Amino acid sequence: MHPARAALVITGDELLRGFIQDAHSGFLAEQLRDQRIDLVDVHIVGDDFARIEAALRRDSGQEPVDLVIVSGGLGPTHDDRTTEAVGRATGRGLEVRADALKVVAARVRAYGRRTDAELELFAAGNRKQATMPTGALWLDPLGTAPGYVLDGGADGVTYVVLPGPPSELRHAWSAARATAPIIELGARGGTRHERLLRVWGIAESAASRLLDATGHVDGDGCRVTICARDGELELSVRGTDAAAVDALVAQLEVGMPDEVFARDDERPIAQLVGAELTARAWTLATAESCTGGLLGGDLTAGEGASTWYHGGFVTYSYEAKTELLGVETDLLERVGAVSEEVARAMARGARARLGSDVAVAITGVAGPGGGTPEKPVGTVHLAVVSPAGELHRQIRMPGDRATVRRRSCVVALHMVRELLAEG
Repeated sequence: MHPARAALVITGDELLRGFIQDAHSGFLAEQLRDQRIDLVDVHIVGDDFARIEAALRRDSGQEPVDLVIVSGGLGPTHDDRTTEAVGRATGRGLEVRADALKVVAARVRAYGRRTDAELELFAAGNRKQATMPTGALWLDPLGTAPGYVLDGGADGVTYVVLPGPPSELRHAWSAARATAPIIELGARGGTRHERLLRVWGIAESAASRLLDATGHVDGDGCRVTICARDGELELSVRGTDAAAVDALVAQLEVGMPDEVFARDDERPIAQLVGAELTARAWTLATAESCTGGLLGGDLTAGEGASTWYHGGFVTYSYEAKTELLGVETDLLERVGAVSEEVARAMARGARARLGSDVAVAITGVAGPGGGTPEKPVGTVHLAVVSPAGELHRQIRMPGDRATVRRRSCVVALHMVRELLAEG
């Protein structure tokens, strides 16, 4: 029996018009992988009834699937028509679920004190949100829109219908994945083995050549995916034979003895650095110019950072670098802010002022303007200081302003990691 296959249908005009980005596909793809269900495609459609219905029916000749997950369109307004489309696509009638209606009405009432007249205005919307196809298993909502699971009918396809707001979708999915239909679909995946190597300092093409050198070919029992993410590479090796998976991973590691920085660990690099600092009982400080606090944001995105992150400085101007970090004015005037000397001085200043064990500094030209022939846009200097010594790196980062800033933070974190590994 082959693993169950799934498709995602993400709805919303706001997605097609570029007002917001799809926040659901990545999350649901990861969740399906954990459930041992293969995701075969993702469709983003607007709030158009006919197009939603066509996506649900998979009218364009796509690969057959066992599960369709739909998000959005469960609200109380006129353009929230997902449930209607699901009913049409599956041939199921619609019904107002009295038990769900009580929950929806209670949630609406709980949002604030309302008069009876005000509550009456919400009645039609409440009924709409409590309407679902006959036989659906509804999911207790975080907001006012219950999601639901519709077990496979004549076509054998199971539908999971989730609200659009990200927090509500994740809450509903956590309930949906515990239902019998989803558990049964996951069980079809059998036993899978997956290993993950995260690599820094090697190009995607070089990793591909290394994979070719192992003799691996598609269909040999292992499936390998190479994904580039902000300069890092993720090599995922999956298969049903644990020994074969482990053997291929071992071959790959032999070819990258210094580049693999994490094994079977998906934590962001900032959290990995935090763990290394914690193991040494060391602390970190930051000094940022062109990244404007992004690095500090990465470091504090996970809980518990206060045990190892002392804090940071955002010093965009010459004056701030001098007053807050003690960078000498004549040094700035002589070599400029984007230089090795200033990056080192910023790191030393942050370390001294916050009393940390380690400090990292970033200064550069993120663009789109400000570049010169000597220091074009994308030029960034980074420095790390620690009890083990100092490390400096100059990079020329291609890409737009957001890319330069984002990648600079990743480089800085890996420099800290490298210095910690040496010390």
